[in-house]
Amino acid sequence: MADTQTRLAKARLNHSQRAPMIAEMHARPFLKLGAPSRLAFIALKPEEDGIHTPALAREQLIAFLDQFDVEHPRDDAVYHIAQIGEEEGGMILKWENHSEFATYTLYSYAPRPDHLGPDSFATDLHDHFTIEWLEAFPGRIVSSVSARIEQVQNQTALEEQISGVAHSWFGSASSFAAAYVSDGDAAIAADFDLDHRGQIRLVVLACSEVSSSRLGRIIQRFLEVETYRAMSMLTLPAARHVLGNIKDLNIKLSETVARIGDEKESDKVVLDELLGISADLSLLSTSSSSRFNAGRAYEDLVMQRIELLREKRILDRQLFSEFMKRRYMPSMRTCRSAQYQLDDMTFRAAHASELLGTRVQVTTTDQNRQLLAQMDRRAALQIRLQETVEGLSVVAISYYAVSLLTYLLTPLAKAIHLEKTTMAAALVVPVVALIWLSMNRLKKRLIRKTGKGD
Repeated sequence: MADTQTRLAKARLNHSQRAPMIAEMHARPFLKLGAPSRLAFIALKPEEDGIHTPALAREQLIAFLDQFDVEHPRDDAVYHIAQIGEEEGGMILKWENHSEFATYTLYSYAPRPDHLGPDSFATDLHDHFTIEWLEAFPGRIVSSVSARIEQVQNQTALEEQISGVAHSWFGSASSFAAAYVSDGDAAIAADFDLDHRGQIRLVVLACSEVSSSRLGRIIQRFLEVETYRAMSMLTLPAARHVLGNIKDLNIKLSETVARIGDEKESDKVVLDELLGISADLSLLSTSSSSRFNAGRAYEDLVMQRIELLREKRILDRQLFSEFMKRRYMPSMRTCRSAQYQLDDMTFRAAHASELLGTRVQVTTTDQNRQLLAQMDRRAALQIRLQETVEGLSVVAISYYAVSLLTYLLTPLAKAIHLEKTTMAAALVVPVVALIWLSMNRLKKRLIRKTGKGD
């Protein structure tokens, strides 16, 4: 009871993702392979990106297992190893589910032709991947390998076999790569070309002291090289599509940028053209970015797996690393170039939009400056007009004030024997001065109140 409580307490102290993270490190174990034997491998991916799901991959696996009445894997399994048929003469299936594809590996010790000819590979194992089964699901073959694993006594016998039967293996002695791998304990040879059945042929020659675990790792690494190579090269059509569209967009962008400096061109027309180019670039980037990112990741995995093979030259054959640098890397450089040009053109389009924005801002600022100058001139005219009106107002008010005072003071003028016109003339100056001073004081008071209010 105490031990149970202790275990429960420790379980509560563990992070919820600790066990899943440890399990992930061991999620895809290597097969233990012996020699002589044969191996059939396929990698399946839907034509469209994004529709490969764990549920769909598991459904296809179950359909394959049901052909042989084999037990199903767990619902959350990402790999599955199953014995098909009797151990003697039967097959071992290894299934792995990845983010974009799933792989099937069939391995058998069943009897095979003794000679290393075109029919001595695992073509009969590939027959288990039936057309009906493949057509029932969206996954399509992106990689298919047929392998024969042989055992030799020593490196001398290994070299003799490679130099003597290369033509019967691949049909052309100059079309394949071969190398010692894993510190010289084994050799692999492949041509990365499709035979009449659409399969890449692989020959593995292992010295007698190589363990089954080590042999399994060697073959698994080669299969990963081929699979990741195929997946990364799916980026090439997208790169060609981008390059084909960028050429025309680059011409349009150059012409539009040249028009930005032309003052006769309408800013709205240039802006509409830039928006159209930017929209096309955004569409290209959105539709290809995931493929470009995946391609770079797969490329890194290809080169990493080749490095793990630890190649050494055998006879005068080219190494797999040399083969990849010559035949594979140009495609990857094309993909990187397409992505670089797309990113560069997107940056230039954004910079052109900034230039146009600067031009519009400068034009607007100049228009605002001219408008303010016009407003200043109008304000000055209004002040002058106002002053004129004020003068006329003083005259008018003074006229009426003098008239009223004349009528009021007429009796007094008669009493002192003063003529009416003389009295009126005497009133003009003081009345005008008084009214002008009063209006001027009122004006200053209003200005002070307005200033305090602001």
